[in-house]
Order: sequence, then C-alpha cells, then structure tokens
Amino acid sequence: MKKSLKNILIISYSIMALLIVLGLSLFFNIMADSLFEQYAIKQQRTQIDQMISQIDQLYDEKTGTFDQKGIEIIGYAALQNGLIIHVQAENSEMDWDMRTHRSHECDMILKHAEGKMKERYPNFNGSYTQETYTLDRGGTPFGTLKVGYYGPYSLNDQELELMGNLNHSLLVIGAIALLGVVILGTLIARAVSKPIDSVILVAQKIAGGEYGAQARTGQGMRETSHMVEAINEMSLALEKEEKQKRQITSDVAHELRTPLTNLQSHMEAMIDGIWDPTSERLKSCHAEILRLVRIVEQLQELYSLENCRQELNRTEFEFCSLCREVFHDFEIRIRAKEIVMEIDAQQGDRLYADYFRIKQCLVNLLSNALTYTPEGGTIRVTYRTQEDGKIVISVEDNGIGVPKEELPFLFDRFYRVDKSRSKKTGGMGIGLSITKAIVEQHGGRIHGENREGGGTRFVIKLPGKNK
Repeated sequence: MKKSLKNILIISYSIMALLIVLGLSLFFNIMADSLFEQYAIKQQRTQIDQMISQIDQLYDEKTGTFDQKGIEIIGYAALQNGLIIHVQAENSEMDWDMRTHRSHECDMILKHAEGKMKERYPNFNGSYTQETYTLDRGGTPFGTLKVGYYGPYSLNDQELELMGNLNHSLLVIGAIALLGVVILGTLIARAVSKPIDSVILVAQKIAGGEYGAQARTGQGMRETSHMVEAINEMSLALEKEEKQKRQITSDVAHELRTPLTNLQSHMEAMIDGIWDPTSERLKSCHAEILRLVRIVEQLQELYSLENCRQELNRTEFEFCSLCREVFHDFEIRIRAKEIVMEIDAQQGDRLYADYFRIKQCLVNLLSNALTYTPEGGTIRVTYRTQEDGKIVISVEDNGIGVPKEELPFLFDRFYRVDKSRSKKTGGMGIGLSITKAIVEQHGGRIHGENREGGGTRFVIKLPGKNK
C-alpha cells in the first residue's frame, strides 16, 4: 500500500528527529556511564581511605590491640555501602572478619549489588573482588585490612535511581522534541499536500461517477495550481461526455421503438395466417423482435433510473417474504436444475425501500445465478445489519464464477462475460446495469466478487431506514 505525500513528509521529519534523539541519548548514556564509573571508583577509594584512618585511630600502640567494638561499628557501616572488611592484627591478637559475623547478610549485599548492576548493564562483567592494605604507623606495620566488594565497581541504589531519573528526563525531552517536530512536519506537509489531496478527492469522485466535481484552486504553488486546473477541466469534459452517452441511450430507445413495434405487428399477422411464410421462420423473427423490444424497454428504464426520472415508492417490508416470493417465480427453473435455495436471514428482518424495485434487483441477480449454477448447486441469499445501521444483502452461488479481469465491467450496459454464448443462454447485458441503477437510486452500492472455492457473490449495501 503506497503512502501519501503528507505521511511521507511527516515520517521523514519524525525519523530525523528520532535519530537525533537516539544519537543524543546514546552519547549521554556513554558519557554518563563513564562519569559514574569514575565517580564510583573514586568514591570507593575515598571510603577505604577513611576506614584505614578510622581503624588506625582504634589501634592502641602501647598494648598492641584494637578497639574491637569500634572495628565492628566500622565493619557494619562499610557493609551498608557494599564493602566487606577483614581486620587482622600483626601480632595475631585480633582477627575480625565481617563474613564470620554476618555471612548471610554479606551474601545478600553482594547479590543485591550484582542484581542491580546486571539490571542496569546486562553485559556487565563483574565478580567478587578483594584488596589487601597494610596498616602501619611510622613505617611499622601493625596489621592488615582486607576489603571485599562486587567489582570492578558498583553503584548503590541512590546512584542507580539518579541515572534512571536522568534517562527518564532525557526520554521526556526527546518525546517533547519529537512531538514538536511531528507538529511542525504536519503543518509543512499539509501546506504541500493540501492541493494534491483536493485533486485526489475530485479524481475519486470522478471514478465513482460524480462527473463535474471541481477541486479548490487555493493559493498553492504554480505546479499544483496547474494540476488543479487540469483535473477540473477533465472533470467538466467527462461530465459533458457522460451526458452525451445518456442522451444517446435515450435517443436509441426512442428511435427504435416505433419501427420495431410495427415489425412486431407484421410478424404477428403472418403468424396468424394473414401472410403465408413458413411458420418456423416467422416464429424465429417474432422471437428476435420481442428480444429487441425488450432491449429498448430496458434501455428506457435504465435511462429513467440513472436520471432519477422515476420516484421510489419506499415502504417497510419483510425481507424473507420477498425472497420466498422471488423463489416462487423461479420455481420451474429451480426444480429443473435441482438447485438448493437458501435464505440466511431472520424472521422480522426488514427493509425500507421500494418493494418492486428491490424485487427486480433480486430477480436479475437470481436469474444470473440460476444460469451459471450447475445442476444440484446451491444459491444463498443473505441479509445482515452492520453496526452503522446499513443493510447488506448478498446473493451467492457455487457456479463457474467470473474471470477476475471481467469483474470491473459486470455492470456496464450490454456487457457480457461470455462473448460466444447464444441469445438463448445469455441475457442482453442490461439487467445488472438496471440493478446497479436501482441500488444507487436507493443511496446504496453494489459490487460483484468471486467466492473462495468457486462461484460468484453480488453484495448490495443499502442505508437503514433513518439514514
């Protein structure tokens, strides 16, 4: 499906804005990660230096011992920051290890740090790291300090939350920027595509048979102004041509009626014995004349319908009753071919339309279906109500179907799919044109399509009673 010019422009601006935002976001994340890594390492180094200084104050040089209570306080405080310490006196008078005192809590702290870092950096390659520092005073060692942590570095919850907030802020800023670009792009795209949309709308109206529709000229660019003028001229030319075609149809029907009627009378006189030609030849001529007369009558009817010369006598009636009446009219043909007739509708389903005109539509559609449905086949008439209140009626069969390339021309007057079929098996090519005209006079639409598995389906969409 091709995209519109307006959408292409909007998408282009949006993609450019998105790339800029993503580029800035990537640059920010790389810089932020680097800065936070340096900050974390520096902060950790500062904490260890502070612990060494505090432990040094807890050492009594005269007795050669540590204040164990103070060591425990320092160890518990360090554990809250993800550091596990092990203090050992040089003279082996004290060997205090946080893992010995709170092994479970140490494991939880390390797992928590690992989980948070993995959550923030899925590819982070970290493990338990331990560093050893010599405790000395005046160059004389009095003990060692071992510091374990999840490394090579880790961020605490507050720091990770800060990074998350920064990323969220960047996302919000990027979204606002993207929205601004989309709005600006929409305005620019609208100014460029508005005259083109106007031309497209007129072209669609022309395709739907609304000849003479005009596009707004406006204050566009020179090229778009010329395009609008060209489509308006084409629309007026098609309107004139369509009027001529309809007038030709009317004239043909009017001019042929009188001589054909006279010829019919003469043939009937010969059939009655007034003249003496062969009976078989006279009957053949008579049948052909009657056929031509029907063509003229249908052309007149088609002209009247297309030009709204006949007013609709709308009444409300039950759809199932109409179907049964039409089925009864075709009873002989249905029995001869052993066709199964189905009605997919509920008792009480109603239509607000011209009863005899809708019946005429069903007669034309069912006549075609009976012609092209093989013996023992099935024809189904369906009634549905859409959510918007429109009525959908379909007539489908499991016959030979219609070649795909022929579908757009089914409702053209005098058009027949099988060009080689005889007048006995084929219609005159006007029935579907009349059906279309009746449906459109009701404010509806009709189209034909091939069913999956074979056969043809004609679908009529009519407005509801209050539409």
